[in-house]
Amino acid sequence: MTDPRPRPKYGEYAPLPSAAPSHSSDDAVDSQSSEASVTPQQPAPPVAPRDPGAASPTHHSDAAQPHFANTASAVIAPERKRRMWDVLLTSTLLLFGVVDIINTFSTVSNLGPALREGLAAQGVESFSSGALASEAGGAANVVRLVVLVLTIVFSLVQIQRKRIAFWIPIVGAVIAGITLIVAILVTVMSDPGFLAYIEGLQQQ
Repeated sequence: MTDPRPRPKYGEYAPLPSAAPSHSSDDAVDSQSSEASVTPQQPAPPVAPRDPGAASPTHHSDAAQPHFANTASAVIAPERKRRMWDVLLTSTLLLFGVVDIINTFSTVSNLGPALREGLAAQGVESFSSGALASEAGGAANVVRLVVLVLTIVFSLVQIQRKRIAFWIPIVGAVIAGITLIVAILVTVMSDPGFLAYIEGLQQQ
């Protein structure tokens, strides 16, 4: 097939075709527009439904603050009530302890004569550890005084805190009594006259 157009001279451009290129370009534009109109639009990706129970971080922190406040208020223990029966019982026991110390202080300090009279009633006439008895009695009095002071202090602290306190004077009395018994036993078991009396009983 030959080109009907005249050959261009030197330095000239070849003449453009008049109908065919424009028609082809128009057809290409029309085909592209038709294809664009025919091409279906792709659907948007589905959006996951939002959980109504889920809250944003800000909302969660705001909701947590009242819950924390309620928890803190619930942790606070209720105020204790003062037990008047415990106060009266504790005061009475402490008073007995003070009266006992006052009445027996001089006797325990001079424990020798008291032990001599007690042993003589049991048949031991040769008790000779009066000096040791006085030292043991003096030490027992010091311990008893310290125990009494500590008992009073701890009892008052317990009463101020509205807690049961009557057991503290009982424990103090037990400790003071054990201290006095130990002082007497040490004195008696160290006395030569008492030991001779025990040996005489064993030989019979």
